Amino acid sequence: MNESDADYLTQGMTAAGFTAVADLDQADIAILVTCSVRQNAEQKAYGRFRELKAWKCARPGRAIAMTGCMANKEKDRLYERLPDLDYRFDMRQYEAFIQDLQGEYETDPAQTGGAVLQHGLTAYVPAIFGCNEVCSFCIVPFVRGIERSRPLDDVVEDVRRFARQGVREVTLLGQTINSYRDPESGARLAHLLEAVERVPGIWRVRFLTSHPRHVHDDLLFAIRDLPRVCEHLHLPFQSGDDAILKQMRRRYTIEEYRAIIAHARSLVADLSVSTDVIVGYPGETEEQFQRTLELLEEIKFDVVHIQGFSPRPRTTAARQPDDVLPAEKKRRINVLLDAQRRIAEDANRRWLGRTVEVLVERAADGEFSGRTRQNRVVLGAAPLGAEAGTVRLVHVEQATAWQLKGQALN
Repeated sequence: MNESDADYLTQGMTAAGFTAVADLDQADIAILVTCSVRQNAEQKAYGRFRELKAWKCARPGRAIAMTGCMANKEKDRLYERLPDLDYRFDMRQYEAFIQDLQGEYETDPAQTGGAVLQHGLTAYVPAIFGCNEVCSFCIVPFVRGIERSRPLDDVVEDVRRFARQGVREVTLLGQTINSYRDPESGARLAHLLEAVERVPGIWRVRFLTSHPRHVHDDLLFAIRDLPRVCEHLHLPFQSGDDAILKQMRRRYTIEEYRAIIAHARSLVADLSVSTDVIVGYPGETEEQFQRTLELLEEIKFDVVHIQGFSPRPRTTAARQPDDVLPAEKKRRINVLLDAQRRIAEDANRRWLGRTVEVLVERAADGEFSGRTRQNRVVLGAAPLGAEAGTVRLVHVEQATAWQLKGQALN
């Protein structure tokens, strides 16, 4: 979501006459787009701010602005904590921020009237903001607010703009993307996917992140039947223990989660499933952790993102004792990582001898890299015509836990 926020800021500021520069030393204002989902994300933001403070002091007239989750959470307290901060704004009011800047800086009128973002082959497009789930560990509802779906036509227009700039793959974003409802028609995510995949120039469509409670057949049919929608579902399960899930307020059981995955795989051939896991949630015992490990090994996810529990302000979980020691959290993370490495290698080996469709993202010196529809990384020797931005068929000859290798076919 931060990448998307940065895109919209760049677009708005360029349209207002500002010029984006690649070299920080040439800039007059630096905007820090922050995240608060994890404590380490905030620590990185404060560290980056300290670097920007030195940049600001090196030349009079420079300014630092901050937006994103951390700016929303801390609000004007940031000015007390960071005296060198010049602007703090909510992304929901970024137009007002840009108007304020226009009163402070000289802009180039030749820049106005149409912003062009410099993108590669992929782009992220927000479809829904906020979240209504209020999981006990998650700060997003407090910093992003309640769910607000964007009009379907607005999302599609953003995709059209990216396609005109050469983007070939778009990912629709939302904290709970499968809660999407068009404010006017009530159309769900499946209808949005259908509209987006009709945009000329877009070859692949993905979406992140889904909640298990909102996986319906119309979405699975869209993944199965729409030719440009990729066979990939990111579906966090967070814990393999029902008691922990209840404390997390996830509002599903492990048996229900199993059934969702089994049903999805029965409908969509070669479906790739990725997930998120939290270890060391308050009170998590070794037995409960083992259930998470067992579920990981049973379902055999393609990709697993693992985090140790980090208490976030204002959440219910922050009021519980953080009683799993950091060293134990790290051990549990490593146990899951070791298991997932074996699972991922076995999963990738199933592609040996098969021919896969690869969107080439880089091609140089006779080599290429890209990704399959299932989001697997593929490397190999590039024949003539295997340029970045092309789709090639690749015969898979080698497989490791993290990538496939093969020969692009002429």
